[in-house]
Amino acid sequence: MSTALVQAPADTIDLADVGRSLRYGWRAVIGFTLLGAIAAAGLLLFAPPKFTSSTSVLIRAGSEGGSSLLSKLTGGMAEGAGGLLSGAVKSPIETELQILSSRAVAGAVVDSLQLQLRVRAPRGVPANHLIQQSALGGSFKTHTYHFAEDGGAYRVTGFGGPAYARPGVPMVLPAGTITLRTNRLPAEFDLEIRDREDAITRFQKNLSVDKAAGGEIARVSYRGDDSLTAAAAANALVSVYLARRATTDRGTNQHRVEFLTAQSDSAAVALDAAARRLRQEQEASGVIDPEVVGKIELQRASDIRKNLGDLQMEEGALQQLVAHVTNGTMQPRELAAYPTFLKSPAINALITDLAEVETDRYKLLETRTEKDPEVIALNESATHLENQLLPLARSYNASITQQHAEAQRQFDSLQAKVSALPAIAESGLGLQRDVLRLNQVYAALQAQLVEARLAAISEGGDVHVLDAAVPAKEPSFPKPSVTMGAGVAGGLFAGLIAALLFGALGRWVQDPRDVERRTGVPALRFDPAMPLLINGVTTRTILVVPIDERAGTGAVARRLAQTAASRSISATVLDLADYKSSPSDAVPLLSAGNIESVGPIDVSATIGRLEAEYGMVIVRLPGLVTDAAAAALHERRPVLLVAPPTRIDREKLVGAVQLLRRIEVPCAGVVLNDAGNDAVLTA
Repeated sequence: MSTALVQAPADTIDLADVGRSLRYGWRAVIGFTLLGAIAAAGLLLFAPPKFTSSTSVLIRAGSEGGSSLLSKLTGGMAEGAGGLLSGAVKSPIETELQILSSRAVAGAVVDSLQLQLRVRAPRGVPANHLIQQSALGGSFKTHTYHFAEDGGAYRVTGFGGPAYARPGVPMVLPAGTITLRTNRLPAEFDLEIRDREDAITRFQKNLSVDKAAGGEIARVSYRGDDSLTAAAAANALVSVYLARRATTDRGTNQHRVEFLTAQSDSAAVALDAAARRLRQEQEASGVIDPEVVGKIELQRASDIRKNLGDLQMEEGALQQLVAHVTNGTMQPRELAAYPTFLKSPAINALITDLAEVETDRYKLLETRTEKDPEVIALNESATHLENQLLPLARSYNASITQQHAEAQRQFDSLQAKVSALPAIAESGLGLQRDVLRLNQVYAALQAQLVEARLAAISEGGDVHVLDAAVPAKEPSFPKPSVTMGAGVAGGLFAGLIAALLFGALGRWVQDPRDVERRTGVPALRFDPAMPLLINGVTTRTILVVPIDERAGTGAVARRLAQTAASRSISATVLDLADYKSSPSDAVPLLSAGNIESVGPIDVSATIGRLEAEYGMVIVRLPGLVTDAAAAALHERRPVLLVAPPTRIDREKLVGAVQLLRRIEVPCAGVVLNDAGNDAVLTA
């Protein structure tokens, strides 16, 4: 066709296809939207209302004593480790939230408000407004009893045989004992009774406990069958929690005080004993600080050792000099040359006197002889002075020897003390470390003891109610605006999904794009004003076949013939639309636009004869599963399928295309024809 049959990709999603599916499925969209609105209206009319009340509690928990003790004992390292642990361990408020939503607290509320009982009719009446008290025990199935007033009493049915209950008088039921109130009772009502565990489970399902955004505030919400029960349940839950928390914390903190007091006393006794042992060790060793004393003693030992070496050298030199003088190998006056003697004032004085005497003697010898009395007197004086040097040298030598012995004794004593210092340091430092450690433990225990006493005084910490729950004026479910909006939106969404599913998987195909996507062959809608050409068709025969009885092929066949004539191709139409199975049936022919009637024919032979006479033969068949189609189908003769303009049967369409593929007959495409068989054709 000049508007050629070209195959479109089948693996893409086009928004236009989605739009067409929604347009064709408008009935499903409207239907599901109406169903959603009807469901929402039914929910508003018949669903039992639910009321929600909320209360908020401030829970400010202090730091744990253990972590504080750890930080005091180990300092910065413990603080760093505590910081790491705090990131992994949940905050204390998480624990409090779990306690608030626990079955233990819920059970206390169920017992206090008699939530094992539920008034089914009339709606919105709290059970404790009708039942004065109840004693229900054990495990049993949920059961509903009907109470109807009968002469001042209530006739009870629902458990085998009828029984009567009088207000204010206990009545025994299979589930337990209940007592009706004496006033404000309706003429009749239905009472549902469930066991305690089921009641607690139902209570927890209707309970919501979470942490408010920011701060240490817990929000408690309860959804009940009536506004009074919803508010009372939320407030009762908080009251039970506060009572349990105060009682538990008071006992816990008191035990902490007793424990820390005992530990503090033990630490004090151990600290006193350690301090006493340290004092005794220091008194016995005479060493307060082994490190400082060790440095001092080592310095003294070094100095004494140096002095001891000097004394040894000097003593040896003096002994040698004195020995030479004693042996006569050396004059006494030569002792004055010893360096140490030069520093002595007494020896210097003797040397000076000796020098003066010698000088006077030499002067006299210039004028006198050796036998002169004055010379003799000077000689005697010089000898006397010389003789005084040796005793002085011996005396000094004895002093040096004594100093050497004293220095050696001091050195030996210091060496013994220094050798004993490591043991003293080991013992002393161990005792000091014990004293320091016990002092830190004692200080930390004292701090924890103060915290525990303050916690015991506060009795439960800083926990109190911020906002009490009040009865709700309007039900939280169902809300008209929200319910209707949700119903309409849900129905619309379901309708859109259904329309898309019907378009993708439904029975009907609506337009050429759907045909192409489902069959994989080109398709278009027939337009009498446009030429009808087949792309890539080189055969001289085209078979025009309808997929069902609603598809008219006459207009398509005529338009194909007119298009061929406009291209100077001689064409003829072999009309086998009314051909059944009898070869005696007459078949009309259209040649150059004129219909001719012929006698009985052989389909295959007739098509062969016409192919020899004309440039194009257009064969109009009654359907694929017919005798005429069986005779006409050939692998060199493409088939042009004709479908109704709308609501094309998907199964028939796909079945026709697959049949052609199985017998290896080419399919030229699909034409959606709404012009019928005898429409007027225009050039």
